[in-house]
Amino acid sequence: MVSATGDCPRVLFLTSSAFNRFTGGGVTFSNLFSGWPRERIATVHNDTVPVSMDVCSRYFLLTRAEVHKWGPFRYLERMAGLAAAESGGGGAHVGVITRALRVIKVMLFGNALPDVGELTPRLEDWVAEFKPQVLYTILGTNAMMDLTEALRRRFGLGLVVHIMDDWPAVAYRGGLFSWIPRLRMERSLRHLVTVAKARMCIGDEMAQEYERRYGAPFLPFQNPVDMEKWRSLTKSDVTIRGAVKLLYIGSVLPDAQLASLMDCCQAVKALRREGVDIVFDIHSPAFQTGAVRDRLAIDSAIRVHDAVIADEDLFHRLGTADILFLPVNFDDDTVRYIRLSMPTKIPAYLCSGTPILVYAPPDIAQTRYARASGWGYVVSERGVQRLMAGIRQLAAEPALRERLSRSARQTAAKQHDAQSVRVRFQMALRDCTVSHQ
Repeated sequence: MVSATGDCPRVLFLTSSAFNRFTGGGVTFSNLFSGWPRERIATVHNDTVPVSMDVCSRYFLLTRAEVHKWGPFRYLERMAGLAAAESGGGGAHVGVITRALRVIKVMLFGNALPDVGELTPRLEDWVAEFKPQVLYTILGTNAMMDLTEALRRRFGLGLVVHIMDDWPAVAYRGGLFSWIPRLRMERSLRHLVTVAKARMCIGDEMAQEYERRYGAPFLPFQNPVDMEKWRSLTKSDVTIRGAVKLLYIGSVLPDAQLASLMDCCQAVKALRREGVDIVFDIHSPAFQTGAVRDRLAIDSAIRVHDAVIADEDLFHRLGTADILFLPVNFDDDTVRYIRLSMPTKIPAYLCSGTPILVYAPPDIAQTRYARASGWGYVVSERGVQRLMAGIRQLAAEPALRERLSRSARQTAAKQHDAQSVRVRFQMALRDCTVSHQ
């Protein structure tokens, strides 16, 4: 990490995903900023997940005053909120308004209504008191990009943008007039990329694609892992004893991995019917799995748990499993959105040394990474039978398991060790300081 407190600029973090130990983004940011002086980080966010205080203790929660829908949609949004408040959040009146808004949105603007961001006096005073030197942001909506530009200009900040998913490829699409906010998005994004002091993304493939797309270099940074700290929990013996212990840790989202995770549950249930002794544990935030628990826990051997919070617990569970599952949905919308992404869990999966089963489309970055580096057994065609065959083979071949484990540990040490990744990330932030205050 940056060696001296005095060398660390005061960073203003503008984000829809703040520091936490629940979500991929929250974990990634927490690990990248680990060791940065807490008094030199302030976060402006609209994350609905509770924030953590171990990395940052100064937060500003955005409201509809700073981030809101454009024009008449702002007032319709207020009407819906008022009706919900007056009826306790329910009632036919609220349902009618909500359904009407949804129909209007989809027909006219597709997957997102036009939105805007405003630097309110309340936010301006809060930021002024902090006296930032660098503005670090993951951008996102037009409203967040409005705020990014307003903050950058008002306080003369060095800008650092960090792209986590290829959201520019899917945002503001699908409606009759969605081209209007989409055009605004593309103009804002190109401007911010141009004026940024540093541009970051989640992996090598995204860096190459974005350099071609925007004509500027991008530095790849994803979640790092402390190899030395967790060495004692790394699997050294990949022999399976007793039941095959299959494990998934991470998000459960409809537009990312839910469908493929459900395929795995079907595969486990079918294997059990064939007499295979196997259990499948799923650890994910309860607010993500609550609505789909019944579609996942379809057999007594499939157990759905809440998210793993403590790092010690995480690496213990990874190291005591027999197979780690890495799923991605196969539908076109998912592929378009995350084809350049790298899940937060990959470095920890690799560090554990536990053999990894990748169930994902062939033409996405994480699948190509697994094949090129040899750290994952890949099933790249969708089908429960294909998945069952992959689990059988991975469980039955000791030499395959040894090879995957060795390649995973080597890749983690070479590409994802926090001792090098975090230092490079924090040095990049330091180099973007415009003026020390």
